[in-house]
Amino acid sequence: MLGGLAMAARENKSGFDDRLVELFRNRAQLKKAHQALQQEFHSLEEKLKNAEASTRRAEERLEAIERLMAKPEAGYNGLVYFQLRSLWRACFDQLGVFAEELRKQQEDRERKKQLQNFNKDRAHRMDEINDLIRRVKDEADEIAGEIGGLESRESRLRGFWNYFRRREVAARLGERKSEHASARTRIEELFDRRIKIESEPRPEFPGLSVEGRRIVNIAVIAYAQHLYAYFSEGNIARLAREAVTRPIQDLKYGSEKDCTHLIDKIQQLTLGLKDSHLKAEGLKEMALEIRRHAEFRNGEDTVPAASSLDGMLTGSVLAGPRTNVLMDEYWDIYEVFLR
Repeated sequence: MLGGLAMAARENKSGFDDRLVELFRNRAQLKKAHQALQQEFHSLEEKLKNAEASTRRAEERLEAIERLMAKPEAGYNGLVYFQLRSLWRACFDQLGVFAEELRKQQEDRERKKQLQNFNKDRAHRMDEINDLIRRVKDEADEIAGEIGGLESRESRLRGFWNYFRRREVAARLGERKSEHASARTRIEELFDRRIKIESEPRPEFPGLSVEGRRIVNIAVIAYAQHLYAYFSEGNIARLAREAVTRPIQDLKYGSEKDCTHLIDKIQQLTLGLKDSHLKAEGLKEMALEIRRHAEFRNGEDTVPAASSLDGMLTGSVLAGPRTNVLMDEYWDIYEVFLR
C-alpha cells in the first residue's frame, strides 16, 4: 500500500513538473509575442508621424502656393514653376520608356544567347552519345559475327574425338554471348540517355546579367546627358532642377514678359522631346565615352559611381552643355536604373 502511495506521489509530482514547464513555455511565448506587438506598434507610430509630417509639409506648400497665387503679379511666376516641374516629369517618363525599350532588347539578346549555348551544348552531347552508340553497336555486330562463326564451328565438331575442342568452343561461345548481351544492354542504356538529352526542357531565363543591366544603365545616363544638353537652351534644364528641389516662393522668373518667354521656350522644347532623332543622335558614342570612365563599387553594382564620371565632362565626344547627371540626379535618374 505504501508503495502505491509513493508511486502516486511520484506521478503527481511528474504531472506538476510538466505543467510548470508548460507554464514557463507559454510565458516565454507570450513575452515574445508582446515584444513583437510592441515593435509593430512603434513601427506604425513612426510611420504615422512621418505621414503627419508629410501632410503638414504638403499643407504648408499648398498654403504658400495659395498666398503666392493670390497676388496677380505672381501668377505668371507660378505658371513657369509648374511648367518646369511638368517638363522634369516628362523627361523622367521619357527616360523610363527608353530604359524599358533597352531592357527588352537586351533581354531578347541574352535569352537568344542562352538558347544558342543550350542548343550548342545539347548538340555536342548528342554527337558524343550518337558516336558512342555507333561504336558500341559496331562492337556488338562484330561479336554477333563471331558468335555465328563459333556456333557453326561447334555444330561441325561431332564425335567423341572432338570433345575437348567442342568444350573449348562452347566456353568461348558462352563468353562472347555474355559480351554481346552486355553490349546490347549498353546500347539500350545509351539510347535512354539520348532520349533524356533530346527531351531536356529549355532553361528558364534567370533575368538580365549584371553586364546587361550595366549596358542599359549606361545608355540611360547617355540619354539623360542628351536631355540635359537639349534643355540647356535658355537654361531650362537648370531651372527645371531648381523647380523640383526648391519651393515656389523661393524662385522668381522675372517680369510677365520674361515669364511668357520662358513658357513659350519650355513648350517649344517639350514638343521636340519625343522626336526620334533626339534619341539616335550621338547616343552610341556618348555611351562608349561614359563606359570608358565609369567605375563600379563592386562586381555586382550596376550603376557607376557618380564621381567616376567627372572626368568625362572634359571629353571631346560630348558636344554642347555638360553636367554630371548622376551627381546632380537629373530627371530622377536613380529611379529609372535597373538594379
